[in-house]
Amino acid sequence: MAPKINICITCVGGRLIYDIIRSIRDADDYKANIIGVDANKDAHGRLLCDKFYLVPDSERQPKKWLQSILQINKSDKIDVLLVFSEGETLIISENKSIFKKNKIKIAVNDYNKVINLIDKYILMKSLKENGLDVGVFSKIDSKNDFLNIAKKIGYPSKKIVFKPRISRGSRGVLIADKNLKQVKHLVPGRFCLSANLNLLLNECTNNGVKFEKLLCMPHYKGAVWDVDLLADNGNIINIAARVRQLKNPYWPTSTGHKSSNLKKIIDYATKVCTILKLSGPNDFDIVLDEKGSPKILDAASRYSGSVGVSYVSGINMLSQTIRYILKLPYKKFRFKKGLVLRPYTTMTSIPAKNELDFL
Repeated sequence: MAPKINICITCVGGRLIYDIIRSIRDADDYKANIIGVDANKDAHGRLLCDKFYLVPDSERQPKKWLQSILQINKSDKIDVLLVFSEGETLIISENKSIFKKNKIKIAVNDYNKVINLIDKYILMKSLKENGLDVGVFSKIDSKNDFLNIAKKIGYPSKKIVFKPRISRGSRGVLIADKNLKQVKHLVPGRFCLSANLNLLLNECTNNGVKFEKLLCMPHYKGAVWDVDLLADNGNIINIAARVRQLKNPYWPTSTGHKSSNLKKIIDYATKVCTILKLSGPNDFDIVLDEKGSPKILDAASRYSGSVGVSYVSGINMLSQTIRYILKLPYKKFRFKKGLVLRPYTTMTSIPAKNELDFL
């Protein structure tokens, strides 16, 4: 008989949470009892969970978030904790001994490796020092850097990008384009802009943006791949990639992909994983430059909220991660390449105990 496992998953308000929970339940070697948590009491994924708890925001209140998880563990005995945000990976990586003491199994890299991944400058510097081509890049720590380094990276002959070294998605991304005489807002409410360099400078100044802890790099025009991978000390257990098909490439949630394990992308992701000796779930964003060569854009010591796309493409990363954590035999999966994928709202059955909880 398959063992019953209490699996706590975070961020159940995510737009694509349905496929995440569906993939966790799709296993015959364990039975998942899912405890969902989120900082939003109206998180729509709560109805798909066997239990739901409201928790503090991990980035604004990290200590209280940790206390909440430990309190849930007292009443529900969490066997496995799967997290889906940067703030949560940082908390876990800094407090691994606490989770071990409370017998909560986790799969997050050590703190130094987490920082190496989420700080884009440190990530690129580490990979470059180990011989991987990451393209031209530089850190920005002053207004003078903002102006001078832009020219070194290629402005005004080329479009360039400024972005926070540590950030989520497109928040704070600035594209310097000499041809734009007016500010173009790329995502409402996210301070994600495109304009010529002087206009960007004015916008940042007027909005109180500090010219520090930024990264500057070329604006690559090629396609972007999202890569999910599960690894153990640099050795890949499973990997699945998908090329983005987005109307707005800066939109904060996925609106379309095509499953594609392009060899040069998989080889590049494998090198990143090997160099950094990564373990557990990891997520890379990789772009092709004008010559068709891969370049890392972003990385995280967790799966992205769209990891369910890999499940639809034939690779159940979540169930395999649970096997990795619990030391169960791995399953074999077959990747379905070339699937064109779009997110849709669908009807599904939910646990009967949630019948009177309405969306």
